[in-house]
Amino acid sequence: MSSGRDGSPRASATRTDRDTDPETRIAELERENEALRAAVEKQRRENERIVERYERLLERERSDGHDDGGSTTPDESPGAAERVARFLGL
Repeated sequence: MSSGRDGSPRASATRTDRDTDPETRIAELERENEALRAAVEKQRRENERIVERYERLLERERSDGHDDGGSTTPDESPGAAERVARFLGL
């Protein structure tokens, strides 16, 4: 039974990387880097939308009089990024 490593895409890429000239490899890495940057930016925008939605829901809940009675005032409350980080356990 095979471990799956011999035919894996990563194993093939590694062999190909050794055979590729440095300029071609650099160009490939630059394209990969740009794709990763785009993905990170897309995720950042999505995270911002989630935080904004969460804040609107929280504000609606507070304005409807369903506040949990917490002692923090809006000036003392943590920023959106801090709340999301706490929510995600970061």
